[in-house]
Amino acid sequence: MELKDIGDQFKDSYLIYNRRSTDDAENQRNSLVYQRQRNIDYAEREKLPLAKNLTIAGFCTNGVIDESHSAFKQEVELIITPEGSIQHKILRPKFLTLISLLQARKIKGVIFLCMDRASRNDQDLNVVTKLGDMGCDVRFVDASYEKNSSGKLHRRMDGVFAAHFSEVISEKVKNAQKKLRGERRCIYAAPVGYLDKGSNNKPLDPERAPIVKRIFELYATGNWSIRQLGKWARDQGLTKKPCRRKRTKEEIANNVDVASIPKIARPVDHKTIEYMLPNPFYIGKIKIGKNYEDSIAHQALIDRSLFFTVQDTLKKKRVSVYYIDKDFHTYREIAHCTCGRAYSPYIQKGIIYYRCRCKEGCDNGDQNLNESEITAAIQTILNKVHFTEEEKAEIERDAKGELAKISEHRDKTLDDLHAKQRTILADIDYIVQNKITLLRTGSMDAEGIMQEQRRLEDKLALVNKDITVYAESAPEMLKYVLTFSELVRDAGLHFEHALDNEKREIATLAFTELVFKDRQLVSYEAQDGFKALLQRKADTDSKKSEHTWDNLSQNQPPGSSGRTRTYNQLLTLRPNVTKGSGLYHHPRGVLRYLVSTAPPRL
Repeated sequence: MELKDIGDQFKDSYLIYNRRSTDDAENQRNSLVYQRQRNIDYAEREKLPLAKNLTIAGFCTNGVIDESHSAFKQEVELIITPEGSIQHKILRPKFLTLISLLQARKIKGVIFLCMDRASRNDQDLNVVTKLGDMGCDVRFVDASYEKNSSGKLHRRMDGVFAAHFSEVISEKVKNAQKKLRGERRCIYAAPVGYLDKGSNNKPLDPERAPIVKRIFELYATGNWSIRQLGKWARDQGLTKKPCRRKRTKEEIANNVDVASIPKIARPVDHKTIEYMLPNPFYIGKIKIGKNYEDSIAHQALIDRSLFFTVQDTLKKKRVSVYYIDKDFHTYREIAHCTCGRAYSPYIQKGIIYYRCRCKEGCDNGDQNLNESEITAAIQTILNKVHFTEEEKAEIERDAKGELAKISEHRDKTLDDLHAKQRTILADIDYIVQNKITLLRTGSMDAEGIMQEQRRLEDKLALVNKDITVYAESAPEMLKYVLTFSELVRDAGLHFEHALDNEKREIATLAFTELVFKDRQLVSYEAQDGFKALLQRKADTDSKKSEHTWDNLSQNQPPGSSGRTRTYNQLLTLRPNVTKGSGLYHHPRGVLRYLVSTAPPRL
């Protein structure tokens, strides 16, 4: 049966209304089963006819209405019509249908257990009162209201106390939450990578935390987009925390228990990564109001420097150089046109070509490349990486006198760096020791102190990095350069006979970008180590060599971030990108520069 089919057959019958107020198994006084039994016993005792033949899906069964909605919540806004009536919204759907049937006189009355089952707010109380004034028989099992002014007062008082009880509970919950926030506990669900064990215990998730940390590390490189990281995370098996889906309107109407719906761990997507990366929860912070404070409930998953590196990367344009779901091609995202756009691979008649959709106005006359042409260009460069015997002899002959100058320059620079390090440490210590004074005097606010401390820590990290670079002696650096040259002597030969995936690995170890125009290699960007060996010019002019020496010694910053890495790490890690001009300098003139930008230590 549907609502529209109800006629006058139930105009002398009663409906039973039960409303659940809690899911707590220890508080069963107002459970649906308890209310149903009490109301049926009352109807039999008072000989009230029930509409047992009335069953409407999503509303009632055999004349019994079971609803699982709060009776305390109410709409704040009121609508005043031009006719002078005031309207408000009733949030309980079954209760709304019930009063509609009562108003239309399609049923005679309704039975509630007590007043708080019918209403816990002033607006619904007025509706129940109006129905009684209209002649509808509204019965309560636990209370009897006389048909006089005392009975009306009694009914209003019960309604007021029902609303007051919910208001007191609401205040207690808010005060408890405020107290927990003041203790820096986490009263909300922890993000992916943590488990929920209470407001004061959010331990790391042993399955998800390592993957989440790796996501931060990958994004900090600047080579991944959020969408591609989402695909990568799914391939690693990362899922969201298990949770239950929301009940449908039909399930709510049929009182389907939430506990009966299984928890499902859904796979992550790019939106999950987008929410994850800027969340300070991963550095041990919790949100209290609009601010983030240190938490006592969980430990940091990543360090602050990594987190703020990720925040800086988020502010920049993010273009992924890694693609999870694209077919493998040897030189995808490596070959570029002079206009900056990449060559995309395609296959025609079994041959792999690369094509670039150039920007408007680009002067590249031929926008197609054969894969073999790219291979030949790379091999030509790799064949020139190592030193010739004449170059090594000349470097060794001039090394003794020139290395002394380099060592003196390094010592002076290292002293300057240590002085700079001491100054920064003193500034950080001042902020830490005088934080309260700065806040009280109004010199800086909390956000300003945090930003300044973060700026100094980043500055200190760069200085420490430079100090590490200068730690090695010049003779050791020269030895590394010469040894590295010997190791890459046969790089061109290995590249010629390598498999496609090996060619890509070699190409990305040596270069970050190859720029083509009219099917010819016009420039490239070399990686650390390879750059030092490629930037030398076969020119025997002594004066030109000395001039090059002076320019390099004055303009090129000595040191390399890769110096602290082992040679084995060089084969797997990508060093910092450096510009390769493609020019070759005389070995004697480039000696100081080679030592300054030596490849990673063996």
